[in-house]
Amino acid sequence: MALSLLIGALLAIQGASFVASSHISASLLEGTWDLVEQGEVEPYVLLLKDEVVSTGGVYGLGATLTGVGELAWPRPASGCGHSKLINANVALNDGTLAWGELEDAVDSYAVVLAQAVDNLRILGLNCIIPAPWPTLENSCGDWGRIYDFESSWSLSKVNKGVVCAARRLYTSFGARANNVGAAATSAATDAATSIISEIEDELVSYLEAVVSKSAGPKQKLLRTLAGSLKASIFRASGNAKSGLRSRCH
Repeated sequence: MALSLLIGALLAIQGASFVASSHISASLLEGTWDLVEQGEVEPYVLLLKDEVVSTGGVYGLGATLTGVGELAWPRPASGCGHSKLINANVALNDGTLAWGELEDAVDSYAVVLAQAVDNLRILGLNCIIPAPWPTLENSCGDWGRIYDFESSWSLSKVNKGVVCAARRLYTSFGARANNVGAAATSAATDAATSIISEIEDELVSYLEAVVSKSAGPKQKLLRTLAGSLKASIFRASGNAKSGLRSRCH
């Protein structure tokens, strides 16, 4: 009984958003990162991967989805969805965020999540993402390169190893490294953890299908699962906006 109370207290201190769910296995997260050849990945991304996998939980699940999504298809503009959510998270905590800004940030992030789902679907069938792909609009003016990194992480309970690895990527040269660092940072925001928590079971099932070595009709299965998951992402983003709206000024 005493042990149960102690464990409960520790989990409460950690914060529910980052408690590892029993069915989010480290092997699933690692297998998802390994869809991208390690020889093609920057050293600090490999460091981030190790920290994200060891952290696990809802945070690890979300950071894996978006981090691998950015590795699969490096596009400078996709950082905008991450940077908008990061800056909105800081302003939300400061009490200076307007409703329209929250709505735009969460909507932009939902698009990035949906694109990550498609990127992983293709990675599950091919070793590389085929080109060419259309580019995303540079909707934030700086390609998502500039955001309030330190203030956003100060609001998070994620371990310092993740923060250090993300900082290395934030200060790196190159869109790919920058975007992976932004993905790791945005995954720790309140809105991101709210969305991922709502779609957790469906996302786990999807990643299991993506990394599966099954010789069956995988392409049709992944298309079906991806379509359902993307619809769930947009529903969850709507719920996240509703839940956070009262904190806007």
